[in-house]
Amino acid sequence: MNAMTIPASPRELLRIYAHTLDRLGFVPRTPGWSPGAGRRPGIATGFSVDFADYRKYNYGDDVRYIDWSIYARLRKLFLRQFRAESELTVHLLLDVSRSMDFGGTTKLEFAVRLAAAFSYVGLNKQDRVGLATFSDDVRRLLPPQRGRRQLHHILALLDESSPEGVSDFDRSFRSYAARASSRGLLILFSDCYSPNGYRDALRSLSFAGFEVAVVRVLAAEECRPEFEEGAELRDLEHPETRGPTINGDVVAGYRRNLDSYSQELAAFCLNEGFLLVESTTSLTFEELTIRLLRAGIWCNT
Repeated sequence: MNAMTIPASPRELLRIYAHTLDRLGFVPRTPGWSPGAGRRPGIATGFSVDFADYRKYNYGDDVRYIDWSIYARLRKLFLRQFRAESELTVHLLLDVSRSMDFGGTTKLEFAVRLAAAFSYVGLNKQDRVGLATFSDDVRRLLPPQRGRRQLHHILALLDESSPEGVSDFDRSFRSYAARASSRGLLILFSDCYSPNGYRDALRSLSFAGFEVAVVRVLAAEECRPEFEEGAELRDLEHPETRGPTINGDVVAGYRRNLDSYSQELAAFCLNEGFLLVESTTSLTFEELTIRLLRAGIWCNT
């Protein structure tokens, strides 16, 4: 194995980088979605062992939390507030459409390894983590759960993932939102190519209550294409569709279109408040970790 590349299997990646992953956690921008037994402090207040603050008593408040010692001194009613513990629910959506089956290391192979690392990070912090694969609809679904057993289930599902079908973001995302029993941080692993586009589909996830982050995976060969003169292009998802014959003008036009598409995606995510990380299959684990930290998806804990 080349030491500069991400290991070829999810389990090998976790074995080699476990020490690094142990120090990482997710960064929700709106903590405290769901009360539970996780170790993540939330902004909501409730009863727990950690005192947070006082506030004035309002009619209808629970009188059990009145601090009578303050009332004895000030003759005013104040409530004790406590910092509530909350758990983060992490939803991983993995694009397994045929467009992901491209590259020396395919985009799907790379995305599978990323999904394994993300699962480990969340489950290691006692977050709930779930995984769904999709193309034209949701293919396989593991509802979010905690614990070591969930990691085994996720790794088994990742091992079985293979490219199939055409991509349909609208149908897949609406289907997933309808099936999900909880909300939280949703991370999409995809090349973001869908015939019907990505805008309305990603917005539908946000409208459904998810906090959306996009990890876009491109093959190194997509970013730096090296085609032979006269070669013919075919659509991976629609093999019957043939593209133009390769020449210098075609390659230059392709690069302009790719840059334009990437800029539009970045501007859209920024405008909608979605986190976006651009990745290629040639990135090392260290380089990818830095990008995820800078984007605010991961943090050092």
